[in-house]
Amino acid sequence: MNRREFFINPTDYGLPTRDELVAYRIWDNHFHGFASHNPIEQYERNNFFVERMGIERSIAQEVGGTLEEPFAPYPHDAEILRILERDKDRLSGRTPIDPGYPDESCAKIEKWIRNGPCIGIKYPGTGTKAVTCSHPNNDPIMRLAAELDVHVYVHTWLKVGGTPRLPGGGNLESESTPMDLANLAQRFPQVSMICGHSGGDWELGVRAVRPYRNILLEFAGSDPHSGMVDYAIRELGVDRLVWGGHGPSRSYATELGKVLDADISKADRIKIFGGNLRRITAPIFGKKGIKIEP
Repeated sequence: MNRREFFINPTDYGLPTRDELVAYRIWDNHFHGFASHNPIEQYERNNFFVERMGIERSIAQEVGGTLEEPFAPYPHDAEILRILERDKDRLSGRTPIDPGYPDESCAKIEKWIRNGPCIGIKYPGTGTKAVTCSHPNNDPIMRLAAELDVHVYVHTWLKVGGTPRLPGGGNLESESTPMDLANLAQRFPQVSMICGHSGGDWELGVRAVRPYRNILLEFAGSDPHSGMVDYAIRELGVDRLVWGGHGPSRSYATELGKVLDADISKADRIKIFGGNLRRITAPIFGKKGIKIEP
């Protein structure tokens, strides 16, 4: 059997075929394809699953540095750049920054986005200083994002902890909550932002970002629950949702199931699976001479 074929007949189980997945034009907003000590080997190995699921484009989260050390020299940068050029028809990248160091972050954005291949900014939330995305340090970063017409992805979570135990009370000191992102979005309504992981707690995350139309909600990495996408659409509208596979640390089948479970039309699934992400990234792709079909 060809390795790229399904090992079962998906239609026997009410599942989409690969051709049907391809027709959704899936863009993976959350791809950890280079997050290992052997990033090139991991990327090539993970491509088997990317192709099997019919994913049209992946957005790698670690280009120009690791999430833990965004400014440290990364020995695999040259190899990753070659892959980004080789696979530019199906792979793009975000570069991770740290608002604890705004000047260094802006310099990195200049290098990897204005003068490099990346199409977005990544806030990992693993910084060494207690600076979240709501801190004033972020203002020069956001002004540069607005100038470049580039979107900003923020890892958000609401870890329960602290005394008393509250959502967000167990977060890392530099780890943003959806409330932090709402604060930032209010100050910079012209910048498109993505609330990563739906805030961990999607019911609270949706309500936190609801007033700010420049925030899109990402379904990736958080625990799957039936009805979560339907709820988000009712509260935010289908134009504010994006999908991520979070591979290889999450199951593509589970992440796809979040959207396939929803009681929505095929047209709405196409928006969530890639249309909305294509819309907000089209300007930066255009500046790089790449035309993106809606």
